[in-house]
Amino acid sequence: MDSTPGPRLKFPCDYPVKVMVRAEAGVRSHVDAIMTRHAGPLDLSAVTERASAERRFLGLTYVIRAHSEQQIAELFAALKDCSQVLLVL
Repeated sequence: MDSTPGPRLKFPCDYPVKVMVRAEAGVRSHVDAIMTRHAGPLDLSAVTERASAERRFLGLTYVIRAHSEQQIAELFAALKDCSQVLLVL
């Protein structure tokens, strides 16, 4: 019996991506551009935003159509390279 774990996700699938950013001018459009570059056209009106209590940070939740683990890894790497991004889940 093969004990190798199978893929955790079955592709393609809808995949939520949560991004915590500093609430700075232009940050949303910058993150939108990164998401679109790696995930293709998105319904940006469906992105949820949640400000921190002191409004210094902003939580953004996107749902992308993921096609591979590599795509997700490359997207996460690009988001982490952005100086305004603090956390990606």
